[in-house]
Amino acid sequence: MALLGNTPKRNSAEFQDLYDGIGVLRVQSSDSNLPTGVDLQPENIHLFFSMEGDVSFQFGPMYMRPLPQGQSFFIYNPKDTLKALATMPKGHRMIGVRIAFSRMHTLFMRDGVDAQELPFLSQKDLQRPIYDQRGVDSGMQILLENLFHDRLSPNAQRVAHLGQILELLGLYFHTSEPNVVACPFLKDEETVRKIRQAKSIILDHWQSPPTIAELAEKTGLNAYRLKVGFKEVYGNTVYGFVMDTRLNHARRMLDVGEKSVNEVAFDIGYTNPSHFIAAFKKKFGTTPRKYKVAD
Repeated sequence: MALLGNTPKRNSAEFQDLYDGIGVLRVQSSDSNLPTGVDLQPENIHLFFSMEGDVSFQFGPMYMRPLPQGQSFFIYNPKDTLKALATMPKGHRMIGVRIAFSRMHTLFMRDGVDAQELPFLSQKDLQRPIYDQRGVDSGMQILLENLFHDRLSPNAQRVAHLGQILELLGLYFHTSEPNVVACPFLKDEETVRKIRQAKSIILDHWQSPPTIAELAEKTGLNAYRLKVGFKEVYGNTVYGFVMDTRLNHARRMLDVGEKSVNEVAFDIGYTNPSHFIAAFKKKFGTTPRKYKVAD
């Protein structure tokens, strides 16, 4: 990637150090809608997560990398400092995580045993850059929301954010494969593709999601394979995934603060606000009203 030369007017953002070799970056685009400059230092691994809307990363005049909503961007460049410009819609947010390459070794490689989750850590004298992009699941989304807020005293918040980043890294680099012994039909790539299609349908229609029967019909799977395969691939039931998606959207609405708890409940598909309050408390450990006040 080429480095930026002369750059136009821009905002700038810096990583906040939480612990030796680990930092976090929180960006929310301002009314000015200027791009945000981010310096990516060599010998560091950088992860960026788009929380709403699409983010555009510009690396020099000739290279642009889009980061769609719900996606993550992995960047490792061992040699050069990269100067990126990140542009996103007004009011939208992005989280960045920076980890020193040496810190990754201490986290993922113990007693000289190679980490299967991170094969590039096992390569000596790694000199080539690595860029990767992948989706973000509901578990990561919850952690990203927590990372964006400061609800505790400064030292306590730093420790809490560090714990959230470590859990985020664990989820990000988790590489378990579907259990084809328990679910032999998952050996079929077409079946796995249809299960992923089911997830996409849910995300597109989360306010009024299809029933299991309707989802099975849309994807061409029978209900049993859909339910069992979905749980094996995503670690959650279809119903649980729908609930997580709704409640994550509810949390974001409460963060914006423009709607009452009852309005949020109706917007995400609940007809009884008390059911929404109970579900929210079970998932996040507090009621929507207390969460809204704390924010």
